[in-house]
Amino acid sequence: MKKFLIIFLALLTLSGCAPREEKASETIFCMDTVMDIQIWGQDAQTALKQVKTLLQELEATWSANDGKSFLAALNRGEVKPNAEQQALLDRAEELSRYTGGAFDPKLLSLMQLWGFASEIYHVPDEAEIKKVMKDGRWDLGALIKGYAAERIVQLLEPLKVSRAVMNLGGNVQTYGNKPDGTAWRVAIQNPNGGDPVGMVSVEGSEAVVTSGNYQRYFIGDDGKRYHHILDPQTGAPADNELSSVTVLCADGAKADALSTALFVMGLEKGSAFWRQNPGFEVVFVTQTGEVYATEGVNLSHCEFEVLSRED
Repeated sequence: MKKFLIIFLALLTLSGCAPREEKASETIFCMDTVMDIQIWGQDAQTALKQVKTLLQELEATWSANDGKSFLAALNRGEVKPNAEQQALLDRAEELSRYTGGAFDPKLLSLMQLWGFASEIYHVPDEAEIKKVMKDGRWDLGALIKGYAAERIVQLLEPLKVSRAVMNLGGNVQTYGNKPDGTAWRVAIQNPNGGDPVGMVSVEGSEAVVTSGNYQRYFIGDDGKRYHHILDPQTGAPADNELSSVTVLCADGAKADALSTALFVMGLEKGSAFWRQNPGFEVVFVTQTGEVYATEGVNLSHCEFEVLSRED
């Protein structure tokens, strides 16, 4: 009987009957946000464990607010980065130069001054802002989740994983296509609440990252809302016509940095930057609810104006 079973299983394998695809999923709290991870494939459970370990290691290394992290020690001048850590720091500075400083990975003192690190909020005056603006302490909060998504894709590639989708606290990363073979559909959150602004369709490994003035903010004594996306030029929350910016890019870290940078730039300058720099697509949502999408975005379920590179 055992010999018969072995032969039967061998025939199933040769005839192309693949093992049943497994799914592993979990919701975790990491990097100060809720993350949802879904993975399909023979190695799904193994992949999930490795993904969780990777996220926890990155948090322990790059948290700007954990005094025990490598980054905190670096900011205190107590340690030097190894080759891998230096590569990420170099990349952050490269993205800052690429965006003309609109993305700045050294705004920790400003974030602390406004209270976004401690949630003990404070509206500083110009003298306070000027005092800390050139402090130069690292904060990779606007980059690290995108970098984590990149590392996860690299982790999945050698495993028997057919597809995955992860929401890393507003950073969506896809891998492969949906189980039915179609594209993933990612909703763009409505900054004012309610139904999503629209849906973007993406295939393969793609990062979809949104930065918005509704994600982290506080109301000051003056009744004004102050959000966490700080303009490196003024040291204050970026004050323009935008409510959110969504970037689609195969490069997760780049998408993360660009969503912040383009929000700081605003619609006009951000659109001009996109026209001059290929390799990503954008959806802008204004404070009055208008939607602008670059010509390469597969956007649906909303009315929008298309931005062309020839405009």
